[in-house]
Amino acid sequence: METLNTLFGLIDIQNQTVTIQILVFLSTTLLLYGVFLWLTSGDQDIKRRLREIQEGTGLTSRETHKEGTFQVRWIQPIGDIILPKDDWTQSQVKKKLVRAGFRSERAIRTYYGLKILLAVLLPVLIIVPLIIIGTIPVIEQTTAIASLVIVAIVGYYLPSLYLYSRAKARREEFSEGFPDAMDMLVVCVEAGLGLDAAIQRVGKEMALSHPELAIEFNILSLELRAGKGRAEALRALAERTDVDQVKNLVALLIQAEHFGTSIATALRDHASEMRLMRIQFAKEKAAKLPVKMLFPIIFFIFPALFIVVLSPAVLRIYIAIIGGTVN
Repeated sequence: METLNTLFGLIDIQNQTVTIQILVFLSTTLLLYGVFLWLTSGDQDIKRRLREIQEGTGLTSRETHKEGTFQVRWIQPIGDIILPKDDWTQSQVKKKLVRAGFRSERAIRTYYGLKILLAVLLPVLIIVPLIIIGTIPVIEQTTAIASLVIVAIVGYYLPSLYLYSRAKARREEFSEGFPDAMDMLVVCVEAGLGLDAAIQRVGKEMALSHPELAIEFNILSLELRAGKGRAEALRALAERTDVDQVKNLVALLIQAEHFGTSIATALRDHASEMRLMRIQFAKEKAAKLPVKMLFPIIFFIFPALFIVVLSPAVLRIYIAIIGGTVN
């Protein structure tokens, strides 16, 4: 009876191994096929573009054509599977994408497509090398499934973590560059430019030093030139950047326009306040520096210093105890 149970157990393990190998083979084949399509999609774009030029169509379009790429053929259709049908949910996700710097209409589909792709791809990337090397650890089936599920969940939330980190980096860049933008805005307004022209000028001047902030100012300038209300365009700027300094400036400009006060005076006062806030922020970071340096000093600098200072004395004591005397 024990022999039969052992035999059935071996057959069950072999069936599971064959099933895993088949799934890994299919996943690897689809992955390689997708990479092949992505690598060869450039030739299709070139041929299609040459055909349009030859036929005289598409010459006036300046939009970048991306049909036939791996992103459009695979990632975005995959994203349509779990794309929320609720407009409110889509608007919240689009807000996160815009704050991270992704403004394309296809960004939300690509975002959900990457979530599914990474949730499937990461477990495959873990299993395939183990099967190729032949060192699959002998673990229980429940533990293996739980591990793969955890890896899939991590892959599913990786795009969200990337969006969060990218949005945080953009907010830090806006906070660093906005005082300089305010100074330039004050100079332009006091030189006689209107607020709309000053915003456009600042956007051009800051393209090299702070490109992300320059892009936001250019978008604001385009919205104003397109006929959008100034208050609405400024609120949209505050919503895209999600920075308190920008929100304060927007509230100040809307209030100045509403009550008819001098915009140049309001901007000058706000710029001086922001310079003071920058100095205070620098002092705050300098005050936190000794506390942040405490642990690196204790764990990395002090041990090396003790080795250099105390090693000769320790060696002399050791030699004196073992050998008797030291010259």
